[in-house]
Amino acid sequence: MLQVPNVVGLTMCEQIITDAATRHATLVNTFSHLRCPVFPSPPQRFAISTVLTDALGDAIMTLVLHRLDTLEIIRERRWSMTFADPLRAIRLILRYTDLSFPVSGGYQFTLLADSEWVAQAVLRVSD
Repeated sequence: MLQVPNVVGLTMCEQIITDAATRHATLVNTFSHLRCPVFPSPPQRFAISTVLTDALGDAIMTLVLHRLDTLEIIRERRWSMTFADPLRAIRLILRYTDLSFPVSGGYQFTLLADSEWVAQAVLRVSD
């Protein structure tokens, strides 16, 4: 990768609605705290949205979710991206349908480009 992306927000929400005609996205019910009645939690359904800009070249992107108390990795997703124009803003939407949290506490999503830190967001999970 020639130039690592800058991130405009890393937002968690219940769902993302994308207008078919305009491709505009509406983030529904954004949050930074989840309540779960029991632990390990039942599978949670939500999405993460961000906008990437100022990047140039090919990159392996990674989104890692880990516990803040032990740094244990709970989930990791990898995919390839090509950034051809650093002036272009690219909306990235990642959906989760089966994410279970083992304990109450803090969790962190970390976005990496070729193993280099790009952004992070903290999620509190409690009963």
